Amino acid sequence: MAKRRFAVTLVVGLLAACFVALGFWQLDRLAQRRAANARILARLEQPALRLDGAPLDPAGADLRRGIVRGTYDYDHEVVLRNQTHNELPGVDLLTPLRIEGSDDAVLVNRGWIPFEMSQPGQRGVFRAEAGLVEVQGILRSSRTRPSRFAPADPTPIPGQTGLDAWLRVDIDRIQEQVPYRLLPVFLEQEAQPQTPSQRRFPRPEPEVSLSEGPHLFYAGQWFAFAALLVGGYVAQIVKRAAGN
Repeated sequence: MAKRRFAVTLVVGLLAACFVALGFWQLDRLAQRRAANARILARLEQPALRLDGAPLDPAGADLRRGIVRGTYDYDHEVVLRNQTHNELPGVDLLTPLRIEGSDDAVLVNRGWIPFEMSQPGQRGVFRAEAGLVEVQGILRSSRTRPSRFAPADPTPIPGQTGLDAWLRVDIDRIQEQVPYRLLPVFLEQEAQPQTPSQRRFPRPEPEVSLSEGPHLFYAGQWFAFAALLVGGYVAQIVKRAAGN
């Protein structure tokens, strides 16, 4: 009996220690997320980078605010698939902006439009006024395929000039169908003050997540599991002792 009680106590102790360790692991993940959020906020608060075609470090520019002046090239516009707004399906417009005074361009995510208006022949109504424009937004690094198990953008078939719809903003791949150099970052345009006469779409919505995630909740769960396990085991021992 004593050996059995010792074995059960050992198992309970090991499980409780494991639960506590998992709780502290979640707290460590929370600390990492908060530190990452602080770095993001610090970058967003830095002065905006002026894009002029000069060499740019994508890692250093990621999540910085940017500003660029140039002319949109709608002939090489593509869309980002599977985007939603208020639970409605749609796409984001990705339009190269030829940088003033430079031979280079930067992809600009001009915002969301409804899916039923996403075909090339329908997107002309969403073009900005012709000529030079100045665009402000948040710079983001290229989005590559995260793993070989993730869905991939197809390769253009023979005779096809390029893809119109993309799963992710993979600048290196989009570069293959653009006749000038693209910067290694893209710009997610921020909403500008609008007048009643301006069209409703595209709707810019830069996505910068500052969520802390469920780590605090999960940590509480693991600590609660440990407390319930130990408390329940102690209660059983006390109950048995009282019965004797």
